[in-house]
This record gives sequence, C-alpha cells and structure tokens, in this order.
Amino acid sequence: MRHVHFFDQFGFVVIANVFTPQQCKDTISDIWNVIESFVEQPARQNEKLWDSQLWNRTGIVNEGIIGNASLWTRKILLNRQTPALHTAFATILGTKKLLVNQDRYGMFRPAKEHPKRATMTNLHLDMNPWRYCKDKDNSHQVKVLTSLSYKYDHDWITENNEPGCDTVGERHVQGLVNLADNLEEDGGFWLCPGFHRYLAQWTTEHKTWSSEYGLYSMFNVFYEYDIPELFATACHVSSRAGSAILWDQRTMHGSRANRSLRPRFAQFFKMFPAEHPAMIPERAENRRKALLAKLQAVNIDPEILRGIQK
Repeated sequence: MRHVHFFDQFGFVVIANVFTPQQCKDTISDIWNVIESFVEQPARQNEKLWDSQLWNRTGIVNEGIIGNASLWTRKILLNRQTPALHTAFATILGTKKLLVNQDRYGMFRPAKEHPKRATMTNLHLDMNPWRYCKDKDNSHQVKVLTSLSYKYDHDWITENNEPGCDTVGERHVQGLVNLADNLEEDGGFWLCPGFHRYLAQWTTEHKTWSSEYGLYSMFNVFYEYDIPELFATACHVSSRAGSAILWDQRTMHGSRANRSLRPRFAQFFKMFPAEHPAMIPERAENRRKALLAKLQAVNIDPEILRGIQK
C-alpha cells in the first residue's frame, strides 16, 4: 500500500480524518479541563494565567506536554479506542491485534506576542540508539517489559520507550493527532525524513556519545549545537485538525515553538502488536487490572469499548 511504502521510505505518514471535528472540539475542551485541574483556576477564560507560575504545574512546560505521566480522563481513554486510529496503526504495523499505550496531551501556548511561552525547539529519540544498535537480541527489552507492574503511571512511558534491538528489527510506531489545523507558524511536530534508515550509521559516527548519554537513558534530547546538520534537514509536518501523524520510533523527531497567535493542541499515541515475547501472562494480567481500575474510575464500561472495537 502507498501509505506503507511512504512510511518505509521517509519514516512517517499523515492520515487525514482520524478524529471527527466534534471529537477534536471535545478533546480540546478536555485538555482545558486537565490544565484547570492542575492550576486550580479557569485558565481557558483568562490568558493572563498562561504566563503565571501556576502554568508550571501543568506538566513538562518547556516541551508543551500536559501531564508529567500518563493521563486517564474519560475522553482521553475513549479517544484511544477510535476505530480510524486503530486502522491507521494496523495498516502500518501489519496486524489488527494491537494494544494501545497510555500517553498524554500536548498544548503549545501561542508565543508570537509572548516569547517567554515558547517551548524548547528540539530533536530527540524515545529510545536509546546506542543500546538499540549494540544489543544482539531483545533480552534487555524483555527484562524491562516483563518487570512492569503498572502500579505507577510512569510504567506506561517505560512501555512506550523500549523498541528492542536493530538485529531483531521490530517495527515500533509512535503517533499523534492534531486537534486543530497545525500550520508552519504554529510550531509543533517536526522530524528528519528518512533518518530511521541511517540510525545505525549515525550511531556509529557518534559512538563516543554513548558515554555521555549512557546505555540506559530511553529519552535522549539533542541540541542544535550538537547536530546542526539534522536541524538543517528537519521539516515541520503541517496537517489539518483530526489528522494523525505516525512515525517510525527510530526517526529523529521533536517539536518547534509555536510562533503564532493560536494554541496548538495534540494527543499522543503508540500502538503495538498484542502478541509479543514480553507479554507474559503475569504482565498481561497486571496491565489488565490497571486498565480496568482506570476505566472504572471514570465510569467506562469495558463492554462499551468492545462494542467500539467491533
């Protein structure tokens, strides 16, 4: 299929109309609900609060991430079950039997008239490229994933950032849905097209960096003074509201600051095959129990989700 061919060549693909306009509108409202729960103020009606110290409570402020760990609102949970989103991931991953990771929202404050709001322009990898290329099997990945208890929200971020090794070559796909039209000046997602095909070469060329970043850091940020050539080739991926951007986890990616007058809103995702050596019965049961508790906390009947999936 052309989507898969494009993805294989460039490391990303954009799929339109994954969320409906109403779904985007409702999700933006939910993002504000989450923000206001953190700052304990009506922030959506008072833009002065967007510049206050209260905003530091909202999450990873310099990256535009809402929440320091996974979010569990009713809306964010239901969005993860969107049939069109599942179809998009299934097309790229080549299987319909998928599990969805539990991630967060993004809100980039408009910084055209308020430069201090600007997020950090960055490129990063949600994995350790040196371990990925050095390991000869997935024993480290299996060890980490089978130890997850899912008692802590950060366990879901750990689950997201363990792609195994290059020798085994599992396909790992991350994604986001833009909830409002995302134009060039709005900042947000950008990447280095095709980088996934040169990751091994790049890692070899920068092998001395492994002592600086280590072999166990699973989120590695690189700055322009370190990799000016990649910052020069990275491109912003504009898309309409409701569009999903999926990318190969090996692709160097990140975000740019919002230089417009409009907020940028997004929800982040990852899906992966349900059948995997690391999905041992104990881990699967821990995961099931944790999810069931989260669903019950926001009054979602698991049977409803089964109906959505059908």
